[in-house]
Amino acid sequence: MINDIQNHLKEAASSEGFYSYYGKRKESLGRLSSGLRKNPVSSSMIEKVVKTIPGLKSLSYEEIEFSIDILRERDREPEERVQYVSSLSEASVADIAQLLFLIDPRNNPPVNGRIRKKIKSIDDYRKWLSTARSIGKYGIQDYIMLEAALLYEKPEVVERSGLADRISRVLHTNISELETLRNAVSTLSKSARGELGNLKFTHPYVKNALFSRRSRPVVVDGSNIVFSMSDHADLNRIDDLFLRMSSCRIALFPYRIIFDANIGFTLGGFQQENLNRLLSLPQVETYSPADDRIIFLARENDSAVISYDRFLDHGVADITIIRPEEIDESLRV
Repeated sequence: MINDIQNHLKEAASSEGFYSYYGKRKESLGRLSSGLRKNPVSSSMIEKVVKTIPGLKSLSYEEIEFSIDILRERDREPEERVQYVSSLSEASVADIAQLLFLIDPRNNPPVNGRIRKKIKSIDDYRKWLSTARSIGKYGIQDYIMLEAALLYEKPEVVERSGLADRISRVLHTNISELETLRNAVSTLSKSARGELGNLKFTHPYVKNALFSRRSRPVVVDGSNIVFSMSDHADLNRIDDLFLRMSSCRIALFPYRIIFDANIGFTLGGFQQENLNRLLSLPQVETYSPADDRIIFLARENDSAVISYDRFLDHGVADITIIRPEEIDESLRV
């Protein structure tokens, strides 16, 4: 294994915040692995796999199912299974090896993050298998922790002197900056947090997102909120929603907003320009049908959904759905 990857593993394993990231990744992989070991594998699970490994998009559902069946067999060595499956499809050795990891992450090393580009052939994979078996000397306990270390990037360090200024200027639409500042605030002492809490913020949601101890990701049903059971769409209702979200004791953060694909045809005048700015944000998208995307994201990230729709045709008993009026200080999600 190349030295830069060795150094990254050592640094990641000793970094503040890594074990929290590893815990979340371990929980997510546990759900995914459990679904991939079921027979038959559900179509929703295959969708998650394709999203996790984009290189599998060229394969049909049937080809992916077949690949999973072969990879689950334990009567052959991992490299033999990977070589056989990759020889029968257009997927690369790295993609098939990562699929094997997702199926059985306790017994097969990941091919993800920094190592992925290094695995271009089955010989590369064999060498990686040999290296991965000695991960203990880097402070890595198992293959799931190994993947977390390969993916982990240390949060940006924000200087205390500039923190107040950055908080005062950040917009509630700037998800990446809010993530960085939330991590920075979480490391402060109680007194330092109190001092920053007295600042005049540009938006109430910013204060809520940065200073709430607990958080829950949410998916906003954009078109539903914009119409809000009215005959005409009003984009200002999205702004009103953020004010409601700021009243929650738990930070409703991070957020995604999903609009129906035809949203551009339902807004006119100056609102069209505001919509275009909103759609340029990475956490905002259009999809058709929007309900499918909303439900998929909610399940993938254990997000609550904010909508007036109850999604009764989709079997969503496992998803928390909140009406805007239900968001208040006492909300527990």
